[in-house]
Parts: sequence; C-alpha cells; structure tokens
Amino acid sequence: MGFPRERNMIMKRFTSYLLACMVGAFGLYGCGGAEDAAMEEAATEEMAMDVAMINVEVSSISEEFANINTNATSDQLMEAGFAADGWISVTHNEQTLVMPMVTDYGDVAEGAWLARFDEESGTLQIAINGGNAATDIGAAVGDMLHVMAADAPEMDEGEMGEGEMGEGEMGEGEMDEGEGGMDDEGAEDGDSDASMGGEEEATTQPAQ
Repeated sequence: MGFPRERNMIMKRFTSYLLACMVGAFGLYGCGGAEDAAMEEAATEEMAMDVAMINVEVSSISEEFANINTNATSDQLMEAGFAADGWISVTHNEQTLVMPMVTDYGDVAEGAWLARFDEESGTLQIAINGGNAATDIGAAVGDMLHVMAADAPEMDEGEMGEGEMGEGEMGEGEMDEGEGGMDDEGAEDGDSDASMGGEEEATTQPAQ
C-alpha cells in the first residue's frame, strides 16, 4: 500500500522539476530576446547619430521660379554635421530627392535639383535649375521636409558608353578618310592608265 503513494510523490516531484526547468528556460529566452532587441535599438540610434539629419519647415515659396525656402540656417546645418559642398536627400510626402549643395543655380545642369543657401536670408533653399521645385513636389508653406546627408550618385555607365561610341565614330571618320584616300589613289591610277592607253592609241595610229 505504501509503494504506490511513494511513487505518486516521486512523480509529482519530477513533474514539478520539469515545470521549473521549462519556466526557467522560457525566462532565459525572453531575457535574451529583450537584450537582443535593446542592442539592435541602440545600434540603430548610433547609426542615426552618425548620419547628419534635420527637419526643416517651408517658410516661403519664391513667386517666379517656385523655389522652396526653408527656415534652416547654414549654421544649423553645419552643426548637424552637413558638409557645405556635399550631397543631401530631401523627403516630402514620402518622395525623396537627392541633390548637391551648390553656390549658384548654374552649378548643375538645367532641370537638375539643387540645394543652396540664399544670399539674403542665409537659409536653405531647394530649387530646380530652370524649373519649379515647389510645384513639382507639391510643397507649400508650413510643410516639413526631412533633410539627410547623402552620398553622391555614381556616374551612369550609359553616359560613359556614349563617350566611347563618340570615339568610335571618330575612328570611323578616320577610316572614311582612309577610304577616301584609297579612292583618290584609285582615281590617280585610272588617270595614269587612261593616259597610257592614249599613248598606245597614238602610237598605233597609221601615219598619214
């Protein structure tokens, strides 16, 4: 009679031990997951601190060319880590544009985006050389723009290919000239043959 009771007690202790082990294992896993999440969040924040970024407000829109004038001064951007001659990305309504920081509008090609500091106000201005920036992205006074430092885009391989093709065309031109020279030589040979033929005819004519 006592044996079944002892066996039941052993089984209860074993079950309790298993439950304790399972709870401990889940607890350790949960702690590890929380630590991993905290480490990832800290790494993300550190990366964000390394990248220069700032939120600016659209203060006015230029009447003639619809340039976007902001309230961010050059000092604020420099303190945030931006380079005066670097590249930036501007995000407005989930639309992101990458452009260089330049001095004059003509520093970029016509139709290209640019960022510069206005001479009078000293604040950041977003524009298109020969275009209407605010109209293009639908920016209005009071809108917020998210500005970040960006890398310069890589040179388009298609443009390099066009340059190489241009050199090839020059080579073809040289070949054309060569062919023309050969044609000229052929013409000269023809003239000489014709003159020789004329001489032969003259010698074969009977004397009168």
